[in-house]
Amino acid sequence: MATIQNITIDQDADYTETLTVKDSTGTVVDLTSLTITASMRKNHLSVTKTDFTTAVVSATAGTCTISLTDTVTAALAEGRYVWDFVTATSGGVKTRRIEGRVTITPSVTR
Repeated sequence: MATIQNITIDQDADYTETLTVKDSTGTVVDLTSLTITASMRKNHLSVTKTDFTTAVVSATAGTCTISLTDTVTAALAEGRYVWDFVTATSGGVKTRRIEGRVTITPSVTR
């Protein structure tokens, strides 16, 4: 079962979040041999998605970052979305580790 983590992203601004990936027992996941991906969609059935840029910070500590540039966040409409973070083994086994809602807050200054 994935951990629930809701996030807020400001429109027209760079976004970066550092995550610590844990399994269902709360144990930190070693990311050394895993591929990490994260995406968001307007809802679970949406065909269109926005991929986060992901980077491992410390594989053995289970820390990584997800980020979006200001150009990407400017293209997102204000409102609520869903997102998830997935790890995959070299054999193709995927595990959803984190999921939640994204709130895009509108920008006033452009």
